Amino acid sequence: LTDEDCDNIHAFQLKLVRNIPHRVFNHMHQSFQHKMTIDSEWVILRRLATLSGIQPINYDCYVNSCIAYTDNYSHHIQCPFCNESCYDTGGHVWQHFSYLPLIPHIQGFFQSPDMIHLLSYQKNYVEEPGIIQDIFDSEWYHTLCQTDVEVDGVKQKHKFFSRKHDIAFSLSVDGFLLFNRC
Repeated sequence: LTDEDCDNIHAFQLKLVRNIPHRVFNHMHQSFQHKMTIDSEWVILRRLATLSGIQPINYDCYVNSCIAYTDNYSHHIQCPFCNESCYDTGGHVWQHFSYLPLIPHIQGFFQSPDMIHLLSYQKNYVEEPGIIQDIFDSEWYHTLCQTDVEVDGVKQKHKFFSRKHDIAFSLSVDGFLLFNRC
């Protein structure tokens, strides 16, 4: 990475951690471009996509964020839930949702020896009987380790987390909304 890439990544991290709005970040970029070389948010995002090899997938959304224009809704001109038009008065979609696919992220983890070592934590974890200090001490994890993997109704020849390259992945979402909705 170049020094400029590192500066841009740190600036973008600051934006995310401190919840700096898009307009404020870009105003800062324009106001101080004579003193520092931090790119606009758009340029930084494109550069991050290039560096990571992960391209976002953008979905158009209705004004009230009821649904996104995907699958069965891709040809709708009116929201089937709130009856709002798909487009504003200028004929443009109301909002966009940018989705980052999970698989390229996971593939990227295996490009770094340090990350590979961190991901092997599960296989190298040493349990202390009677003490719960990690998810791998949980009753549910131990139950899964004794359970055959089933894909589309077909039992596989292995159990959950039985192979050295298996990864325990969890997602916890609390009050998740794509946009601010009442």
